[in-house]
Amino acid sequence: MKNLTAVILAGGKGTRLGLLTNNTPKPLLKINNKKFLDYLLFDIGRYGFKKIIIVAGYKGFKFNKYHNKKILNTKIEVFIEKKTNGTLGALDKIKNKIKGDFFIFNGDTFFNFNFLDLLNLSKKNKYKKIFISLREIICKNLNRYNSYKFIKKKFKLTKKKLNEKILISGGIIFCKNSILKQLDKKGDFEDYINHQKKFENKITGKTFNNPFIDIGLPKDFNSSGKFLKKNMPKKAIFFDRDGVLNAIKNNQYVINKHQFKWISGAKKTIKLFNDNNYFVFIITNQAGIGKGLIKIQDYFEIEKKIQDDLHQIGAHVDKIYFCPYHEEAKIKKFRKKSFYRKPNPGMILKSFREFPVLKNNSFFIGDSLSDKSAAEKAEIKFLMFKKNNLYNFIKDKILL
Repeated sequence: MKNLTAVILAGGKGTRLGLLTNNTPKPLLKINNKKFLDYLLFDIGRYGFKKIIIVAGYKGFKFNKYHNKKILNTKIEVFIEKKTNGTLGALDKIKNKIKGDFFIFNGDTFFNFNFLDLLNLSKKNKYKKIFISLREIICKNLNRYNSYKFIKKKFKLTKKKLNEKILISGGIIFCKNSILKQLDKKGDFEDYINHQKKFENKITGKTFNNPFIDIGLPKDFNSSGKFLKKNMPKKAIFFDRDGVLNAIKNNQYVINKHQFKWISGAKKTIKLFNDNNYFVFIITNQAGIGKGLIKIQDYFEIEKKIQDDLHQIGAHVDKIYFCPYHEEAKIKKFRKKSFYRKPNPGMILKSFREFPVLKNNSFFIGDSLSDKSAAEKAEIKFLMFKKNNLYNFIKDKILL
């Protein structure tokens, strides 16, 4: 996902929320004692973007504390508009900061799906430039949302009727970089692309039935605490790396990215869990680093290869936990007995601290007794993988 950028549009005044936004921009309102923007940043950051750009307008100085911070290794930038010209104006002002293809996120919506699937959709529709996430709702307000339909394979804006089912934008859009040269400098982005003839055959979308909320109205804002408490925690799938995802032979150390070879069905398996709203983690002992057999920069190149390969199919790993420590390590700083080294459960327990994991119905898939022991100590279910096709193995074992 080279140079892929996430843009969060957070410039609106949120006037429909009344007194709540008199002194606070809508994305910075607290829900369950945590800012809505923090929930959004965490959910975006776990997908491994190069950077996140927050475009702020109304009371933009209140976003400054996020500038140059990191969320799960993704750098955050804040751009404050002195004069707001709608979402088109926001994109125009930051277009030089966007070096590759990019995602747009509304700063007041949360859509709980694998949005890298839009990246996957773009690979299947090479002539399209804009890919919109869609959510089916019952129309209760004719003015609040645009309505879309697929008519004879064409994706179009359509008229709405009260109380009928409609497809609306879920507030997450994937765009090819080339569109930045075709946009106006003022107005609403979605209205513009929907009504300009030059985009008529360049837009498509995909419907996701995952949980969705827009905090723009008082009723929805008031229900957002319950929504986020229910939908932020997720079940998790933990994979041992070598022997489960990587087709290693004879317990050899993988010392560079060229030696990493995916086991049949492994990438497809990870995407399966992404699409079914699981956290996905890799838990791997890497004593070869401590023993001086693997250079640390080469190890991180292997991690990068794993994520890059997965991004090609719209998949990702939320985090890779590794333990370089060993009692017989050659490198002194890694020479110790570590609670993070399997069969100890340290890496799994660390994921519980860093992510809202639901332990019930979470699984560790490994190929050794040390993997099994770590899972049992962390009190999650364990599956022993036999070397064949991982996807075929998993689909019969876990009910998604």
